[in-house]
Amino acid sequence: MRARLALPLALPAVAVLLVGGCDSAPSAPRTSTAPGAARGSAESGGPPSGPQNRSLWTLIDDRGKAVTALADDDPDVTAIRKTVVLHSGAVDNRDADSAETGVKAEFSFYSAEFERALDSQHYGTRVAALFHDNALATHQVKIAWYRSTVYRDRRTAKAEMDSVTEFTAGDSAYLKKHGLTLSTPYTQHRTLDLIKRDGTWVITGIRKTPLQRPAPKPVPRS
Repeated sequence: MRARLALPLALPAVAVLLVGGCDSAPSAPRTSTAPGAARGSAESGGPPSGPQNRSLWTLIDDRGKAVTALADDDPDVTAIRKTVVLHSGAVDNRDADSAETGVKAEFSFYSAEFERALDSQHYGTRVAALFHDNALATHQVKIAWYRSTVYRDRRTAKAEMDSVTEFTAGDSAYLKKHGLTLSTPYTQHRTLDLIKRDGTWVITGIRKTPLQRPAPKPVPRS
C-alpha cells in the first residue's frame, strides 16, 4: 500500500500549539470526549495496553481487515511507538525560548514530503512566533493509546493516540482571549500515518482534533 501524504488540518491556533498547521483566529477548546475505539492509557514512553492488558496493535491487509494481533514487543510496534512518543514529546514540551529548536527536533520524525508541506505553510516560523509573542509554555502530562494498525507489508502504519498537555505559562490577555487556563490538562486526539524508509519509521501525515478541556466533575447531590 502506498502511503498517502496527509496535510495538517486548518485548526485553531490553540490546537496547533501542539502539532500541525496554524491559524490566526483560535477558538476555545471543546469539552467533548475524543473519538476512537476502546483505549488503553500509558504514561509517556510506556507500552500501550488495552482491556486485560491486550495489545492495541493489529496487523491488517490492504482492505483493512484484521490479520492478527501484534504483541507490544513486536519490533515494528516498538519502533513505531518510539517514534510517536518522541515526536509527541518534541511538540508538546515547548516554550518561548525553545520553540524554534523544538520544531527542528519535531521535523526529524517526518518524511521529506511532509516536512516540505509544513515548510510551505511556514509552520516553524509561525509556531516560534506564536510562543515568543505570547510568552507561552506547554508541558506534556501523559499520552493515551487507541487501537493502531500496521499493514501486512510492514511498510505503512497508522497510530491513534491522545496527548494530554498543560499550559504552564502565557500572556494573560492571550490566555483569556482564547479561553485557556494555566495548569489545566487539555487533550488532543491524533492520528499519525507512518511509513518505513531505510528501516526507520517516519511520520507522513497527522490529523488532530481541537484541544479539549476535561469534563467537569458532577456536583454531588445533597
